[in-house]
Amino acid sequence: MKWSRGLVLLGAFAVLIGISGCAAVPSIGVTDQRKPGVPEGVDIVPFMEGPAVVAYDDGSIDVVTWGSGSCPAEAASAEKDGVEFVVVFTTNSEGVCTADMAPTTHTFSAESVGSRVPETATVRFQEYDDEIVVDVIRAEERGGISP
Repeated sequence: MKWSRGLVLLGAFAVLIGISGCAAVPSIGVTDQRKPGVPEGVDIVPFMEGPAVVAYDDGSIDVVTWGSGSCPAEAASAEKDGVEFVVVFTTNSEGVCTADMAPTTHTFSAESVGSRVPETATVRFQEYDDEIVVDVIRAEERGGISP
């Protein structure tokens, strides 16, 4: 009796491990990092301003988008030409997504942005055929906005 119970538990454990190995890891796209919330020290009014773009002295940029917290937008591409920074987002609506309209911060390194931080940025959402041009907010360092 003890052996059969042990084998059943071992089999159940193996199935759980196998299933978890098949779980899809959410993609962050072309960003260097993606995390929930807004950057520290940035005052952003939800929904009133649309996406926000924050540039830092180290040359990196944060793009804040609003949408499902469980299915955040994914940066499909980021282009720079020295004058403008263009980010194209897609959404992943496979599975169950919340309708919480949560902020998500997408961080792009200085290498992704280029040697010149732009004055404006264009944020596109493919599924909605929507394009928004926003002024880039300047910050001295992460966690602090310039006066």
